[in-house]
Amino acid sequence: MTEETKKQVMQYVYKLADHYEIPNSGLVSFKKRNLLLELINTKNTTAFKFINELIDAVVQLDRIENDKEKQTKKPEHWAAETLKAKTLVTKANEKLINFFKSEAISTEGLSLDIK
Repeated sequence: MTEETKKQVMQYVYKLADHYEIPNSGLVSFKKRNLLLELINTKNTTAFKFINELIDAVVQLDRIENDKEKQTKKPEHWAAETLKAKTLVTKANEKLINFFKSEAISTEGLSLDIK
């Protein structure tokens, strides 16, 4: 996964942490996000569910895109899996954005560039 994608995903996590008044959240990296996610879970399980769904979808897409063996041996299958994973990321992102709006959490500065 690119550093840019990790930063983009973490922006969502930071927004939730800020909204739920979790201190020092901006210091947490993508790799060490689990503690921060658990703190979000203690504040709002729905927020945790939606952010976790987005992270899982992004990680799944990254794994599929980096599966060079499948990409080479079965390009049509790889292309179908990639499209399906991108759709999951898009849907998870939409759910999270709708949750942000319902909770009056600013979505300014949030973007997830999935190519």
